[in-house]
Amino acid sequence: MTYLAGTDRDVDTGETYFEMISKEGISGSNEGKRKIQRMALRRLPVYGDQPLEAYVNHARWIVDCPNCNNAEFYFEDKLFWCSVCKNSYIQGKTRVVKIPNERKQIEEILGERLIINRHWHPGETIEDLENESKKMGLLK
Repeated sequence: MTYLAGTDRDVDTGETYFEMISKEGISGSNEGKRKIQRMALRRLPVYGDQPLEAYVNHARWIVDCPNCNNAEFYFEDKLFWCSVCKNSYIQGKTRVVKIPNERKQIEEILGERLIINRHWHPGETIEDLENESKKMGLLK
């Protein structure tokens, strides 16, 4: 059985997701190896432009690549590196990722929803999420 994001925690990051799939005997896969390579990414130079913003999609913190439109998990080191284009548009440097200050509240609200409805995008407020959850019959 393959691990489904949002089943161990309300919302997963790359760390929590890859920790779970490593328990499934597939840690030798490319996905499992990517988690191990985070230490190497931390040694790369950081591109000094605006940070990329993480968002929640189906119970996963995700960051979109501004170059090739790939999406990668958000990792707690707050660095983005695309496994598809390898950040070639900025000579392979990493990008900083911004995570909202209200992260815990966002995850708590989303945790009450079915995984298929666990979404949040920058610009949505806690009030927006609560109103959506009320419409779903989850809050009073």
